Amino acid sequence: MHIVTVKEAAMDDKDRFGVSLEEQLAAYKAKIEAARAEAKDKGQDFFDRWSGDLEALLEKYDKARYKLTLLRKGGGDAMVELRHGMEQALGDLKAAFAKAKDKF
Repeated sequence: MHIVTVKEAAMDDKDRFGVSLEEQLAAYKAKIEAARAEAKDKGQDFFDRWSGDLEALLEKYDKARYKLTLLRKGGGDAMVELRHGMEQALGDLKAAFAKAKDKF
């Protein structure tokens, strides 16, 4: 019988949370790339007009990805703070994407 320590439980929780976030980030990256392709299909003028918004989405994606990296490297004590930062970055990405998708 293996007794799970608090540290092991925290690591398992962090790993599950990280996998979920990884999947969410991958889905948003795919949506951003699809929006970029759609903008290109609508012509260079349309793409040029919205390329700034696409770049802003990619910056938010990169920030969320960085926070996920920090979360994975962080110890148990820092997990709560890092998790909050990651959730906020993901929330920012979701909000920015929702706002931008109406333009496409």
